[in-house]
Formats: sequence, structure tokens, C-alpha cells
Amino acid sequence: MMTPSLNMKARQSGVALVTGLIFMVVLTIIVISALRSATLEERMAANARNRQVALQSAEAVLRDAEISITGDVAAGVAAAAPFDPFTPALFKADCTGGYCNKPVAGAAPRWQDAGIWDAASSREGTTAIDGVSAPPRYIVEIVNTPILMPGQACPKVLYRITARGQGQDNSTVFVQTMVRHMPANC
Repeated sequence: MMTPSLNMKARQSGVALVTGLIFMVVLTIIVISALRSATLEERMAANARNRQVALQSAEAVLRDAEISITGDVAAGVAAAAPFDPFTPALFKADCTGGYCNKPVAGAAPRWQDAGIWDAASSREGTTAIDGVSAPPRYIVEIVNTPILMPGQACPKVLYRITARGQGQDNSTVFVQTMVRHMPANC
């Protein structure tokens, strides 16, 4: 006959091992869940950063475009052709050189055409931007039909500037502004 202390010891020898294994499995699941959550948060932060870089590059090239249209009196930079003097012949239907003529009524906006953002159809800004996958680009569209009023050498023209910036992960941001400008020689 077995003594009671030996009988209890024989029955408990496997319970601690099973309990320890269950505890380790639960702990492993918690650690994997926390790791996945941290990885997801890191990706979200990187996406937010890339979008901000894209937005800042689009805004920088938009300011470059505005200066090319209106000039910068404080910096002593004058507007250049085709804006001053106003040269409507440089604004083409195919947006050659980034200058687009008035769009056809009912047509999709030009900035939505992916082909418009190549080097032949858009302009690159002068500001160097770090951390982007492609240099920011812009197009300038004539929005209204320039009409010469009696006594005017040239009309006030309304332009739409659309700027496109890209982050490192090719996240793309578009920024637009409207500029009404009358060249200085008018």
C-alpha cells in the first residue's frame, strides 16, 4: 500500500507543467498582439509623415508658381513671360510646358489626367524638397476667356494653378489656387 504523501505527489507532477504551458501560450498571444499593434501604429505614422511631406512640397511649388505669375516685389523678382508681357499663344490645349489654355466646356479637369504630370506637360518648381519620390510639379490654366476692354493694353486674366506633390511612398497631394493677374505693362 502507498503512503498518502507519495500518492499526492504522483498525481500533481503533470499539473504544474500544463499550467505553465497554458500561461506561456496566453503570454505569447498577448506579446504578438502588442507587436502587431505597434507595427500598425508605426505604419500609420509613416503614412501621415509622407502625406505631410507631399502636402508641403505641393504648397512650396504652388508658391513658386504664384511668384512666376505675379512676381515678388519684395525680392525684386518680376513676372516673366507668358504672364508679363501676357502672351496667350504660349497657353496650349495640350498644356505644353505647363501652360494650359481654357478647358473645353464639360471636359474633365486637366489636373485629373495622369499624363499631364510628365515633364513635357507640367512645370517643376525651383524649390528643392527632400524626402519626396518625385519633384513637385504644377500646371497653370487660363480659367476665363481674356477679353480686351477698350482702353486696355491687355486683360486681367484668371489663372488656376494646380500643384502636385508626392511623398516617399508615392502618396500624392494636389493643391489648387486661383490668381487674377494683370501684367505690369498694362
